[in-house]
This record gives sequence, structure tokens and C-alpha cells, in this order.
Amino acid sequence: MKNGFFAYGSDPSYCGEFIEGAIEKINSSLDGVVKIRSWKEMIVSGKLIITKVMEEINKADFFCADLTNLNNNVLFELGFAISKKKSIWLILDTSNIESNKKFKELNFFSTIGYSSYSKSDDIVNTFIRSRIYEQEELLSDTLFQNTESSHGEKALFYIKSQIDTNYNQEIINEIERVNLPYIIDDSAESKVQSISWYVEQLFSVPAVLVEYSSFYRVGYELQNSKCAFISGMALGLDLKLLMVAEKPFPDTPIDYRELLQKYTSREMCVDLVRPFLEDVQSQIARLLLIRRKRSETKKARSNLQKINFGEYIAEHESDNLYDYYVQSTHYQNILKNEYNIIIGRKGTGKTATLYYLQQELQNDVRNHVCLIKPISFEIEGLVTLLNNLSDDFERGYTVEAIWKFLIYSEIAKSIYVLINEKQDFAKSVVEKEFLKYVEKNSKIVLTDFSTRLEQQLENLNSINVLSQHEFKGKVSEFLHDNIIKNLRNHIVKLIRNGGKLVILIDNLDKSWKRDSNINMLSKYILGLLSVVGRIARDFRGNPNEKLNFSFHLTLFLRSDIFKYVINNAREPDKIEFSRLSYSDPEVFFRIIEERFIELSAIDVEANELFEDYICKNVNGIELKRYILDKVFPRPRDIIYFFTSAKNFAVSRGHEIINEDDIISAYSEYSNWVFKSVLVENGITIQQVKEFMYNLMGESQIITLDKIKELAIKSNIECDSEEQLEYFIDHLVSLSILGREVKKDVYEFDFDFDSNEKLKALATKVDGNNFKVHNALASYLECI
Repeated sequence: MKNGFFAYGSDPSYCGEFIEGAIEKINSSLDGVVKIRSWKEMIVSGKLIITKVMEEINKADFFCADLTNLNNNVLFELGFAISKKKSIWLILDTSNIESNKKFKELNFFSTIGYSSYSKSDDIVNTFIRSRIYEQEELLSDTLFQNTESSHGEKALFYIKSQIDTNYNQEIINEIERVNLPYIIDDSAESKVQSISWYVEQLFSVPAVLVEYSSFYRVGYELQNSKCAFISGMALGLDLKLLMVAEKPFPDTPIDYRELLQKYTSREMCVDLVRPFLEDVQSQIARLLLIRRKRSETKKARSNLQKINFGEYIAEHESDNLYDYYVQSTHYQNILKNEYNIIIGRKGTGKTATLYYLQQELQNDVRNHVCLIKPISFEIEGLVTLLNNLSDDFERGYTVEAIWKFLIYSEIAKSIYVLINEKQDFAKSVVEKEFLKYVEKNSKIVLTDFSTRLEQQLENLNSINVLSQHEFKGKVSEFLHDNIIKNLRNHIVKLIRNGGKLVILIDNLDKSWKRDSNINMLSKYILGLLSVVGRIARDFRGNPNEKLNFSFHLTLFLRSDIFKYVINNAREPDKIEFSRLSYSDPEVFFRIIEERFIELSAIDVEANELFEDYICKNVNGIELKRYILDKVFPRPRDIIYFFTSAKNFAVSRGHEIINEDDIISAYSEYSNWVFKSVLVENGITIQQVKEFMYNLMGESQIITLDKIKELAIKSNIECDSEEQLEYFIDHLVSLSILGREVKKDVYEFDFDFDSNEKLKALATKVDGNNFKVHNALASYLECI
């Protein structure tokens, strides 16, 4: 007899009633063949005991789960059951509207499949037809055999909470303090990755740190559903696992309650995380050996499984990206001035360009590259400080002084780290003097970027003086002007003759939130541009002191943020910038071809991808034309699309990626890009998410009147023509909508300054019709 375990949630209550009735019928009709038990039989003294539940799943031959409403206990148990190589059977009540929305948002199970139900008999009939109790092919085999890490060996997988907080910063500081190579799942980049991606990470590391969300944080439901499933898988794979959460978090009995550690302060957070990380660090050799042995047990893979397109998030492949980066503009063109601004939409390759530029410059040993990628900014403290200052002089002087302090201290820290890695006998006298000076001022120089900013904001907020002279003196004192001058003198001696000192700054957009003071933050970035000239002059010194190197700062900014910055500039026409664009189809598909060549585990040539591994047409349309019509023209999107198509093909046992796999990939991509657009929307209109859901099932060609109707329904103010126009401009800037520029011809805005041109063309054909982009039309089920 085959034993099964059935997991389901307590809400909505009717699900449990239907499932218990179905279990009773199945057990009686398949008596002697199947025996199913549910979690209700595991209750001990009114509580669920995790060890008892895990024991039952381990003993079971197959595992059944109801995904209606995505109960976190069920997801945890499902992850565990998959890792323990149980046959899996899933059900979902697709008639439950709210549950369906959650299910589509998580989007983990699109490659797995499920049976829909609305009554007990549906469950009984589909279970009997599935013959899950006789299946030999396991979901775990399909998922696990398809893993292929593209970013080298890591020690830790960190699932960061969906909101940037001081707790995130403390956890990352601790990870970096013990020097653990890690991969991070960052919701600021993508709220949820594919299930294949998470499996790949779990097979690449010996330890996992999962940060659940407090119930008072926006987006906690999706975050905790994701965390529960991944935690269950990690536990089932016998990985070292730490689960943490900021309070308030429920004290009600949940499966993993005894595994989850909670904190209410930064100190408590560090106290929970530090012992775990130090333990991983002390056992790293043994843990990595266990991980390698687990990987060696995988079966031989097909050629299709061996091809790889890498990661669509540049941070995940920073070590290797240089080998297959496709340039859209030559790096000399984006490093020609003292300051340079690179702009592009989210996903257009700004961070990839940064890593390429870093490696290209470091190939010349005379150069020193300082990379600044703050995890988050103390935005509230910065805005409060600037608002409290009495005039533009004080604000401008303070902003430039803060940037000067941060940049000098960051240069010093990066040089310190580089020198400190040398053997003592290899350090010069000048280098040893520099190390001594930095260590003497370690609290000022060696703390992380965000903490350094936070400390200085606290100091500066206490300034209360009258004259400009007094004010400048206090700012200079608080920002350690004397130490900065000494650091400058050390740095000048350490950069080699003929070299470049280059600062690369990214991630400033992560601090721009919906409720932030956008004007103040724009001035903060403008202050960065202003201070570059001052720093360059500092390095040049007096005319008698010859500068032996050049100084450059390159800032990577999202194009929508750049719009705000130049709107606040006194002379916007004098701000030079370069833009990243992949509108050329040949360059766009080269991104995939280069990755195919460099990352696949077999020797291949570029032409073989489209000749041997993928179908030629989809729905009668030539493949490349089909893909160009369905995706946003960004590197991130095409990498996601091809990876998804390959995963579908492998999970279905196909020898090549066929039409069905491409169509399924389009559907999954559309779900992903929907969430991506909501992330990109972050700094502007809160109700866009509601508006997008109200677009569900509407015509893909949509009129101005319909947009206004849906906007009002979503509580977006559109009473005046100006308000409506602003909202539509925003939708167009996100490429959600395209404007009709000729009869039945729609163009989409992928460039930060093309909106005015499209608006002008639209007026020639009345300008009242718009089109939802194909990338979103599938998820929104547009007609």
C-alpha cells in the first residue's frame, strides 16, 4: 500500500472541509492501494510539531498539497517534500479570485502543473486519474537535474526581505565581515525569481539565510510565501539554515515556528545572525565538500541541459560578466570627462556596464577603481537635514561637503583593502604609513558606506549657528576636513604614474521611494556632480605639484530619476550623459549568443543556438521577430525569456526548445515583467498596481476615456486634463502603453526623452488610442 500526506491551509475554511471529504472517499475507494493522512492527524496538544510533520512527509510515498490562498505552512511542507524526492500532486481552487491573484504573483508553479477543483468530487476524480501513487518520474528529478550555476562557488544564499532596512544592512555587513562569498535574492531587482533559479542557488551553496518580513511591511505576504517554500527546500536538502524575521511576527502555532528567530533591534539581529555566519565560515571546507558530493550524484545531462544563458541580474554574475558582455557603446566614450553619467531604464545593463568598465580599467595595473554601490541610503535623515537648513547656500555647501567626505573615505577604504591583502614584505613604506593612518581613523574610514552617511547625518543635524563662516566651520569639523586633507596627501602618493583614479557609483536609485522628497534627492545627486570638479582640483593641488594621474567619476542612473535631476539643474543643457540602448536587433540577440558560447558546458558556436537548439518559427512567425514583438528591448528581458524557454523544454523532456516552450516562456515572462514594471514604478504613483489589475481582461487597444475610467476606479486623481496627461505620460514612460503614431501603428517609449516626439506624432491621428504592450498583454489577459 502507498502512503500519502495531504497538506492544506485553514483559510478559506471550505477548502479543508472539501479536502477531508475527498480524503475519506479516496481512502475507501482505493482501500488496500492508497492511504492518505492529513496534517490534522499530526496535532499534538493543540499544536503542530515540525519534527512530527517532517517525519510523516519522510514516511509518505507521495505528497499532496492545496495551493489555494498559498498557506505558508503548506508551502514550507511542499518545499521539504520536493527536496525529499516525493511524488507531488497539487490542487488549486481557481474560482477563488484573491487566491488566484496571489498564485499568479508568486508564479513558482507554472512549470509544475496542478489540478483545479471547486468541490470534493473534483479532487477525488482528478486524483484517481493522476495515478500519482504509481508515478516513477519525480518532480525533484526534473528540477534538480536542470541546475547549472553560472556564478561560481558561493558559501551562502541570502534571501533579503522585500524592504530595505537597517536590518538588511547589518546582515550584509556581518556576511562581509566574515568574508563569505554569497549570492543575494534582492526584491528591489525582482520580487520573485523562477523556481528553477532558486533550486540552482540551493544546489550552489552549503548554507542559506532567509529573512522573512514583519506583518506591518508592505508586500509581506508574497515575501513570506517565497521564504516558506525556499526554507522547506533548504531543510529537505540538509543545508545549514537560519530563518529570521523582524517582529511583529505571529506567535500562533506554525510548522516552522521553532526554526524562526525574531528580533526587534539591530543588536538583536546581529546577535542572531553572527553565530550562524561564523559557524558557516569555520566549517566552510567541510560544507563545500558535502555540497560537491551532492552535485556529483546528478545524472548525466542532455546537451539541451548543458546550454546556459547566465543570470539576468548583473550582481549575480559580476565575476564572469566581462567575458561575454556586449557593448552598446565603447567604454572610452563613457569615461571621457571628469564626471560621466550613464542612464538607462531598469534592466538595460547599467550594472553590467559598471562591472565591465571596472574589469576593463583594472586590466591596466596603473589604474585604481573604487566601486560605490550602497545597499541603501539614510533617506529620511538626509531629507530632514536639508529641510532644516535655512537657505540654498547651506544646503548646497552641506551636500557637496557630505559627498566629498564619502568619496574620499570610500577611495581610502578601497585602497586600504587592496594593500592589506598583500604580504607584509610586499608593502612599500608609503603603503605601510597609509595603513597605519587609516587604522588610526578606522571608525571614520572603514565602516560601510551607508553607516558612514548615517553617522555624519546625526552629527550635522545638531548644527545650530548663525553666520555662514560659523556654518562652514561646523560642517568642516563634523565631516573631518583635516582627516580628508591627510587622506588626499596619502592617495596622491599611492596612485601610479600615468594611471586613472576612477569612481564608479551605482544603486543610488534604490533609495528613491514613493514618499521621498524627490526635489531634495535630485539636489543631492546634483551636489555629487558639482563636487567632482572640486575633488579633481584637490588632487591637482597647487601649480607646482604635478598630478601624475587623472580623476574620473561615472554615475549610473535610471533614466526616470535622471529626468528629475535635470529638472532641478540650473543649466540642464550643460549636463552631459550617455544612454544605454539595445534597439538594434542584431546587438540585442548577440547578448544571448555570447552567453550561449561562453556559459554552456559544451563547445558551441553562435550560429548553433538558432540552428540546432531552438525552433525556427512560432505560430507561423519567424522566431526572432516573434521574440522582438513580445519583450521589452532590454538585456534583462531577453536573458529571462531564453532561460525560461530552456527550463520549460528541459522539464518536458524535449531535445530542443520547441514552439510550446516558447509560448510557455512568453506567458511566464509576461508574469515576471508585470512585477518588474511595478518595481520600476516605485518612486511615483502608488495606485499603478491597482490600475494594472483593473486592466485585466480589457482590450489591448484602449481609449483615452477607458484609461480615465480605470484610473478613477483605481483612486488615481484624473479630474483635470493635466492630471490625466501626467498619469498617461507615466504609463508610457514605463512602456505599459504605446501611443498611436499612425493609423493602427503604435510606438513605445524605451528612451527617456522620446515621449514628446511620440505625443506630437499621436496628435496627427487624434491621439486618443493607446496599446498595452505585448510583454504585459498575456499576464493581463488582454483581448
